[in-house]
Amino acid sequence: MLISVLQNFIPKFSFAGFTVKLTSIPLFFGALQALVVASFSFLFGFFFENISFANILNESVSIIYAGVLSGGIAFTLQIYAQKNIAPSPSAIIFSLESVFAAIAAWIILNQYLDIDNIIGCTLILVGVIFSQILPEVKKTNNR
Repeated sequence: MLISVLQNFIPKFSFAGFTVKLTSIPLFFGALQALVVASFSFLFGFFFENISFANILNESVSIIYAGVLSGGIAFTLQIYAQKNIAPSPSAIIFSLESVFAAIAAWIILNQYLDIDNIIGCTLILVGVIFSQILPEVKKTNNR
């Protein structure tokens, strides 16, 4: 649980967008940030968690998916894309992050989606669609 907390809060305090715009090296910054989070996670996990290598090997596919694809590649590409896109589309794309994560976990990891997960994904998708369609409808009605 502690590792999860660190993984969620350390990147939030790093001011990724500001640093990337200042230095113009998003891929290096993404790799550095992943290294710092991994180091702190390992350190705190070593002292506060019960580490079982049998469990790690049993869940290796999930760990690799979460660490490499979600944590490493996706976050680094997110930093790079955030530097090169306007704020409005960026906010819409980031609001769909949980939807894509749930669908990818369902497809890649064969995870089961409860009805509340499906309803949540549907509500987010409907909200994003309305946020894109309503301004266009207002433009057509004002003409």
